[in-house]
Amino acid sequence: METEEITEILEGEFTHVIYRSESYMVSRFKTDEGTITVTGPSFDFERGEKYILSGSYVDHPRYGFQFSILTVERYISTRKDEIISFLKGNTFPFIGSKTAQRIYDHFGNETLKILSEDPSRIAELQLSEKQTASLISGFESISDPQNEIILYLVSNGFNSLDAAKIFNRFKLVTQEVANDNPFRFYNEVYGISFDKVKRFASTIEFEDAQNKYLEAYLIYIITEYSFNSGDIYVTYEKLLSILAYYGSVSNIDEIIERCIDKNYLVRNGDRIYLSQDYFDEKYISDFIKSFKGSLKSDPEEIEMGIEDCERSLGISYHEKQKEAIRNFFENDISIIVGGPGTGKTTIVKTMSELFKKLFPFSNLIVAAPTGRAAKRINEICDVESKTIHSLLKWNKEDNTFIFDIENPIIYDAVIIDEFSMVDNSLFASLLKASARVKKICIIGDHNQLPSIRPGNLLNDMIDSDRIPVTKLEYNYRQSEGNQIIDLANDINNESVSIKKYDHDIIFHNILHDRFDLIGSIRKDLEEGYSLDEIQILTPMYKGEWGIDNLNIMLQNAFNPADIRKNEKRSGKYIYREGDKILQLKNRPNDDVYNGDIGILEEMDDKEKCLMVNYTGTYVFYPYEELSDISLAYAMSVHKAQGSEYQIVYFIFSRNNLHMLNRNLIYTAISRAKKKLVMIGTEDLLMQGLARQMKRRNTGLLELLQDEE
Repeated sequence: METEEITEILEGEFTHVIYRSESYMVSRFKTDEGTITVTGPSFDFERGEKYILSGSYVDHPRYGFQFSILTVERYISTRKDEIISFLKGNTFPFIGSKTAQRIYDHFGNETLKILSEDPSRIAELQLSEKQTASLISGFESISDPQNEIILYLVSNGFNSLDAAKIFNRFKLVTQEVANDNPFRFYNEVYGISFDKVKRFASTIEFEDAQNKYLEAYLIYIITEYSFNSGDIYVTYEKLLSILAYYGSVSNIDEIIERCIDKNYLVRNGDRIYLSQDYFDEKYISDFIKSFKGSLKSDPEEIEMGIEDCERSLGISYHEKQKEAIRNFFENDISIIVGGPGTGKTTIVKTMSELFKKLFPFSNLIVAAPTGRAAKRINEICDVESKTIHSLLKWNKEDNTFIFDIENPIIYDAVIIDEFSMVDNSLFASLLKASARVKKICIIGDHNQLPSIRPGNLLNDMIDSDRIPVTKLEYNYRQSEGNQIIDLANDINNESVSIKKYDHDIIFHNILHDRFDLIGSIRKDLEEGYSLDEIQILTPMYKGEWGIDNLNIMLQNAFNPADIRKNEKRSGKYIYREGDKILQLKNRPNDDVYNGDIGILEEMDDKEKCLMVNYTGTYVFYPYEELSDISLAYAMSVHKAQGSEYQIVYFIFSRNNLHMLNRNLIYTAISRAKKKLVMIGTEDLLMQGLARQMKRRNTGLLELLQDEE
């Protein structure tokens, strides 16, 4: 493929200069899709400010993926999108996107104020009777206190979802909170943008504004650091160095103490935690140390049960598998770890069957972090299984769960699969709802990538030596001659040699030959595989071999434009009937979750929505919610975690060398069951394998090992 330069618009926040002369500069900008290098004429950018840049993406042979600018424009915040979104929302039936745009075009940023204070001006719009009645009744309903507050928030730059979250937290005193300290909207409400609150705060006056801003700024800096590094805490010295880079705070000690007093932060020695992260670790540790189950089994009954399962299922268990089963029944909490093909799913099937026999009046559930993993367990093991979010009944509006300490789940035993993906916060929430649970088993692969959110949960629990751990090493697929399993083991044993893999694994050196990705996939399809069984994985979004470009290229090849297919452009993609779709956010009410893959089956411009089929679960998306999905022909390794595919194409280049490490490569290749195609260079692969992920800074291991 040739690199094509296309005039683009890039919106981003300036962070720092890499190089500068009188006429030329290289700088870094933070965008919604990550940080990018920007080149072009020298310009006096202000750190932390947003700009709109026009230019083109270029793939520099030495310096990698960059954005070359032609023009620069300072970003000016506008409430247009929020107002239009509010007008076409549930409050105003019969008002669609075009009508909402027309209303905004007529009244501008004062639209909501004008129409709420003087509904008679609706007549100026010359709308249909239905639309006029919709606006009138909608603004009449806004006259109650809750809706007045929602309108106040939407009129001040927050979208409808943000407004609902803020109201749910502060109720009828929302405006009083705003007048006292608007930064509480960021500090105390899940999912509210710091920049949005900052812009709102700049429009009003309130007491001690500078220090209240610095409190929120400090929380924002620590949150960003924690998410990007995976560390649960930041040391005081590290925090000072970060602040020196982004903008130092002269009274930092005072601001830290203010945040501690308000329970936003916790300080433990030289470690500074976000309060929730600190208390999640503490809760997990306390629960594990004090957990006492009451489901006890006679060892002889366990052995007899294992033998019965071997006969009924036609299986001969490896000794390690038997050990794992024994540990589950003999201990209150146990851990099973192993790579692909080591029989983890088979063990789940046996444990669930044997549990029914040994405890006929008790119940067991398998929970998993992804919908695909939960469905696979349900299909293979014939046992009740749900995602953890679904089990706990997650409310995405305020990031709370219906099942909690006061309302525990009604299960006697819980098996948690794909545990490497589970983060501290989610596990703590599950444990808080487990007051009636009597037995817990954790299953995962500790060599995979850790959770996207901060923490090192699985490895901390294994290393604590507090919980019985069974490590499955015998590989059933390897005994069948599966070279993908050989490679996975060689990665863990640090003994990889590309030349030894000659049938299940194909390696294409992109420096020496022009790999025909489309042609290769067509051959797979001719051999009987479906697109759903083939997955392209790569670490990066931008560049020739990035997710964005690959998705467009693969869509054009395998689901091209057709007058018989409806399509809709949203953001960087055109969505077309027949497309392979990736879910980006948890939607528990629809029973689909981050990482699930489906097919876009129907699109209705009249109703302004589309329908995606997730293997029998049908989800409708209004056009304004298309940010919840993406094309799924290519995806990141993180998004694929917890899923397996018959064929995986793993693509890596020098542009994403900094993202390559042993855990990521292992996770990518272990997604493949039958065939693995690696596209890159051998030296990049070996460099990546030589790079271990930095051990994340956490406190859980110490807490678990502390005997006090």
